[in-house]
Amino acid sequence: MTRHFSTHRIICWRLSRHCNRACPFCLSSSGPRIAHPQKNPFETASRLRELRVEKISYSGGEPFAYPLFPALVDFVRELGLLQLVTTNGDSLCGGIPEWINVFEYVKLSFYGARSTHDRLMGNGNYDQQLSLAGKLKTCHGVTVGANYMLSAESLGEIPEFLDDMVTGGFNDVMFQTYIHNRRAHVDHRFALRDTGGVIADLGRELAAHSDRLPGGMKIHDYSKRDWFIVLDESGRLMLPSSSTDDDFVMGRVTDETVLVEPGTGMPTRSALETIWRRRYETEAIVDLSQTARY
Repeated sequence: MTRHFSTHRIICWRLSRHCNRACPFCLSSSGPRIAHPQKNPFETASRLRELRVEKISYSGGEPFAYPLFPALVDFVRELGLLQLVTTNGDSLCGGIPEWINVFEYVKLSFYGARSTHDRLMGNGNYDQQLSLAGKLKTCHGVTVGANYMLSAESLGEIPEFLDDMVTGGFNDVMFQTYIHNRRAHVDHRFALRDTGGVIADLGRELAAHSDRLPGGMKIHDYSKRDWFIVLDESGRLMLPSSSTDDDFVMGRVTDETVLVEPGTGMPTRSALETIWRRRYETEAIVDLSQTARY
């Protein structure tokens, strides 16, 4: 399968672990009772620009529940960085802000097709997401994509889901392998039994359908690590693991030197370049649109 070649120096910024929901499968174990971090996000954003970050992918928690989010998005825009956001959509259903089109695109989260998604997120939530996508696209000119959690429960529903994405005018779909959150009973329920086999089968199944969406489809294999940089709400730079292993902590974003692997440190800017190079070379991202063309 063809590798996905991303030229962007990207960081996933988990702004906060506060969320209006407390989904049991949440990889960051977020929830309504968790307070927002008492850190200055504007200083952090300036530091990211200093480190030559080109794109910020906001996640959480729920980014739109973060009180400073509107001001931060405007500040990052002034810095000249690209921005995208992944959201559960609940806040946007109550009202879409005018500044939403600052984002390169908005990603809506799905955990299966209608039956499985609604069982996990509440009756009617699936159609609420589809309706929100339509409003974002037609009323605000926003490019909308979908993140789909590949789990033991959602695998069989992909054809139905894909039909809905095409009908709903979605730009692209990112299939993401389930990430362990180290709650044994939850992981046992959702974790893929053979991640490599699932990805290979799915790649063959979907490659012929990638042209149904303008932005195509990709599969992220999060069982492969050391290629995706996450900045958590406390200011730590991490390389997340989708297994039961602990996430690897590189250091703090404000540190002058961080680790790229155990026992190997280097200046922070060089360390990030090293990981971005791994991202460029990784086989953990399967680009189905390229697979279909070649």
